[in-house]
Amino acid sequence: MRKFFAETIFWLHFVIVAFWYGLFFVPSFLWPWGDKITFHFWFTVAVVGHQFVWGALIMPWTRKFRMVCILNTHMQLLRGQKISDSKNYDHSFQQEFLGRHNITIPHRLTTIATFSVLAAVSLQFFWR
Repeated sequence: MRKFFAETIFWLHFVIVAFWYGLFFVPSFLWPWGDKITFHFWFTVAVVGHQFVWGALIMPWTRKFRMVCILNTHMQLLRGQKISDSKNYDHSFQQEFLGRHNITIPHRLTTIATFSVLAAVSLQFFWR
């Protein structure tokens, strides 16, 4: 049962990340819920911001400050890993997803991708 829930969280993570990146490719005139750029900006602030907050909250267990997605922590706990395990804080969804397709990327690249999305969305939001 734990494996099923961990896999469910993995695919929920996939949907959220695909939606987050995919918003770049949705024309604003097709977005039915108001201003797409504003939504994408605040969605990105929530995605990145929660990683900083969650990383700070679990720092007593990890002894390191890292941006950590709360979904990743719950997925690893369901897999039997401790919060202090590096698979929690030195692991990312993108690494695992690509790893399932035999593509390895460094953790730093996922951090760069996250900040690149934040920068691109911020540029769109502030200079439209």
